[in-house]
Amino acid sequence: MPLPDIFETRQATALRDALVAGDLEQAKKIEDHLLAEAATSPEDRELLADQLRASMLFRAYVDASGAGDTAMAALLQNLLTSLCSPRTVQTTVMSGLLYAGVQQGALPAADHDRLSEWMSGADVGEEMRARLASIKRTP
Repeated sequence: MPLPDIFETRQATALRDALVAGDLEQAKKIEDHLLAEAATSPEDRELLADQLRASMLFRAYVDASGAGDTAMAALLQNLLTSLCSPRTVQTTVMSGLLYAGVQQGALPAADHDRLSEWMSGADVGEEMRARLASIKRTP
């Protein structure tokens, strides 16, 4: 599903392109611009920056994988795991699994179990637990 052509989407695309090209200076400028209004402290800024990078890179990874572009998917996966904290990567991947499960109504047993295990140890609300409960576990 294509994202809307709005300022934030164009900026996220530019951020992804700068990271893929290895232009960390440009990536930092775009990131700073996107986070200027959102962050209330340096610590908050770092957390938001980590989440922004992870979300954008994961979305691009899913798109590349779906398109069969294994080289780009591998590059994006490497960027995701090297530029983002392990906790943020895990949270992002689990959110992606939850989203896919809700959209499809089911998840393979291994993915469902992985998501369920993660949720049992994570600080997630009842709404997310209810969403997981609505997803069928398939063999």
